[in-house]
Amino acid sequence: AATEAVAGIAAAPKRRSAVCRWLFTPPKRGIYPLSPPQLTTGFPFGLWETRRPLRVFAPLIVWPKTFPVGPVPPMAGDSQIEGNVSRSKVGSHGDVIGVRPYRRGDSPRRIHWGQSAKHDRLIVCELQSNARPVIQLVLDTDAQVHLSSEAGNSLEWAIRIVASFARGWLNHGAQIALAWADGHLSPASGTAQLHRLLDTLAGLPHSASRPLEQTLASPACAQFREGLQIIVTTDRVSAAVRRGLRDPETQHWVILRSAAFGAEVPSCGISWPVWLDIDSIERIPALLKGGWREAQHGS
Repeated sequence: AATEAVAGIAAAPKRRSAVCRWLFTPPKRGIYPLSPPQLTTGFPFGLWETRRPLRVFAPLIVWPKTFPVGPVPPMAGDSQIEGNVSRSKVGSHGDVIGVRPYRRGDSPRRIHWGQSAKHDRLIVCELQSNARPVIQLVLDTDAQVHLSSEAGNSLEWAIRIVASFARGWLNHGAQIALAWADGHLSPASGTAQLHRLLDTLAGLPHSASRPLEQTLASPACAQFREGLQIIVTTDRVSAAVRRGLRDPETQHWVILRSAAFGAEVPSCGISWPVWLDIDSIERIPALLKGGWREAQHGS
């Protein structure tokens, strides 16, 4: 089938080279061009048409849209990489290195009540960072659990959520891993890891047939025991994933409700604890920034 032309040349001088430039705004994440580009002409008067393929020297990689996220979820001390002690860096598990005014998201257990009474405002203890949190983000790409409607596409929003967590928590020094139906990225930190993650998410296919329970049973997920695992899926996920459930302290679930994407048929429902419940597309930015317990008031 013929494809729609994205650019045109009104006239081209014979036996000469012409340099043309066009402004292109990608409609969504992906690796462009989505199909091999062709140069087509119908000269003269469209009596016949000829075409030839064009060489692409470098693809355009469009990353998913991201949003600010809340703090890295706390985890047990043995769920972090040891040996990354930084005496001058603030964290949440080390020794007390000072005090500061309370900020949204601080745990009440860190409030210094004596200093709070003295200054007539909440003062919290500043802790030293003595470990680097390790988080594996698991993205459910199974086409059977995702919905696409005028309201939005749940897979695309799941990818944006994963990308937002990766960008926000990598910027806070965490080590981030990624797992999906067809592969995985090992835990790492820094800008290079962020680029790898976003490049991978940009190139993911728009659907996959492998169910989440198989992804969780893969070696990359089943053998991940050194940190916190965060799974992003919808409320249409199969109950078979129960076999892959772990302690809520080491595994958090992010659930996109199918009703938010225009589903009229009720889902089967989730019967295990949900860490972040996405019940509205419009609320996703706010929920990512402060939709879970630690991001609200640390209670």
